[in-house]
Amino acid sequence: MATKLTGFPILSGQDIATNSSTQTMPIGTYMETADGRGYRYAKNGAVATIAGKVYQSSALDATNLQPAGSFLIVSAAVAAGATTVTCTNTGGSMTLAVNQLAGGYLSVTSVDGAGYLYRINGNAVAAAAATATIYLEDPIVVALTTSSTVHLLKHPYDGTVVEPGTPTGMIVGVPNAIFTAAYYYWIQTFGTCSVLFTGTGVAGKAVGSLTGGTSGSMAPAIAATNIGGHNIYTSITGTYSAIYLTIH
Repeated sequence: MATKLTGFPILSGQDIATNSSTQTMPIGTYMETADGRGYRYAKNGAVATIAGKVYQSSALDATNLQPAGSFLIVSAAVAAGATTVTCTNTGGSMTLAVNQLAGGYLSVTSVDGAGYLYRINGNAVAAAAATATIYLEDPIVVALTTSSTVHLLKHPYDGTVVEPGTPTGMIVGVPNAIFTAAYYYWIQTFGTCSVLFTGTGVAGKAVGSLTGGTSGSMAPAIAATNIGGHNIYTSITGTYSAIYLTIH
């Protein structure tokens, strides 16, 4: 079944200060509070969250998903309309647990079918094997050949972690509370938020994460900054300051 478009849900059964071991809605679902703060449904990584710190997507898995400086090769031709793709890491083996990539994406990076992105329903186990079988939610639009190359991606909100001083993933938001490791929770992405700050922030100026900056912190924006929002007032280094998030 192909991915359907939907409007905003009306009400969530889990509020912004609680977490759950049970997944109740799709990872990445976006909802807002009545005052305009935006949140996405996420799964925490292996460590409990820290309120007010900047979080990123899980670090790139260069063994299984995107081999360093390379791609995965489509192992067998895939006809348009098919929903199963096998891909091979020619540089080594992969170790994927069953359905580890569910909710993530397969991106066709070159040659036949290049430019198309497909949502992953699940995957077969790949225990120290060079080839993995991926099951798609959306059928293949343009047929793939054994010359096609792909990247596999977890959903950015699956396995969130504190952003290190030098980012290894994309900014995904700021937790508002302490949430249990590997639990599902709402992470704030938009609107007024208390965020750890480094440097002196000027009201109205852009802020974001810096390469070589403080882990889990935002700072005044400079060239090549990953923009995360704007100062609401003058922010003081080492404090949790009021930032208007614009991550969405």
